[in-house]
Amino acid sequence: MSFEREPKVRAGQMARRLTVTGLAFSAGPRMGDVLWGRDRLTTLVYHRIGDPDEAGQDFDPGVFSATPEMFERQMRWMAANHDVIGLGDLVAHVRDGARLPDRPALITFDDGYRDNHELAFPVLRDLNLPAVVFLATGAIGTDRVMWWDEVWYLLVHTERTGAELPLVGPRSLHDLAARRVAQRDLLAAFKAVPDDARVAAMADLRVVLDVTAPRLGRPLFMDWDAVSELVAHGVDCEPHTVDHPILIRVDGDRARREIAESAETVASRTGRMPTAFAYPNGDYSHDTMAALRESGIHLAFTMELGPTRARDVRSAPLEIPRVPVDATDSWEMFRLKASGVCSRLLGAAGRRPPTRLAAV
Repeated sequence: MSFEREPKVRAGQMARRLTVTGLAFSAGPRMGDVLWGRDRLTTLVYHRIGDPDEAGQDFDPGVFSATPEMFERQMRWMAANHDVIGLGDLVAHVRDGARLPDRPALITFDDGYRDNHELAFPVLRDLNLPAVVFLATGAIGTDRVMWWDEVWYLLVHTERTGAELPLVGPRSLHDLAARRVAQRDLLAAFKAVPDDARVAAMADLRVVLDVTAPRLGRPLFMDWDAVSELVAHGVDCEPHTVDHPILIRVDGDRARREIAESAETVASRTGRMPTAFAYPNGDYSHDTMAALRESGIHLAFTMELGPTRARDVRSAPLEIPRVPVDATDSWEMFRLKASGVCSRLLGAAGRRPPTRLAAV
């Protein structure tokens, strides 16, 4: 089944775009200095690098954070306007009180998609920028398709024009726009239930849409050789659980196993003890933080909306906010996010970013 491509800009978006452009004209590091201070930590979070509008895109377009061209432009801007630090610098700040430079920035990626190595790493290497990749270790070196990617695959490939979808009820599937709405509702519903219920709902979704699980020609996730190359060239690789469950949606024993086993795998594969962790979907609890401490983790990253002041990183090192980057962001929107303007407009750090992704 084929669909017409949606228009790039709807008429209703024009006023918002003009407002964003006007704000972004004055946005930059100096505005960030006024809003947050020069000691603010700006932690960018990316997922996939690539073009979500590429023909034949079978997997979740919402997971793309930037095209390769936009990613390079963003990294050049960060290098020119911030001091991009490595994970070790932040660990030393938290553990030993080492001073961070003015306008410190950390570049992070969640999950471990293959394009992080193939498309993002060459840019980072050429610009001599450190970064951190948080690995869902159960997917590394496999042909696994994560559930959010499979949801979009099933919706794209079904011949049905409407269906009673698990957890969300009847939905139209008559065109691409309707399928995007169904995807949004499914992702929200699947994230809100215990992980066992999510697994059962995925099985039901395959039946309802009459589509079999995807078989890949090329893996979506990088292999361990790629991980080794990243580590050898200054990109830290850290744990992000084994199977990427939302940790507050599983029982305590499984949450601890997910953390401990992913940390052990990272240590054995990289030869380095892990020091940092990113919460899947950004969700965590006091028990989750206790499990991280048991595994020797010093820093953990949420999906609350950053930046954040350096002193707040030291006082809450397992609750560090980040700035999410989305492939739908204009250049002006990226600058607003990276300068901390968006978080101030939304009521400062502690608010979830209003992105399609919200976080995988």
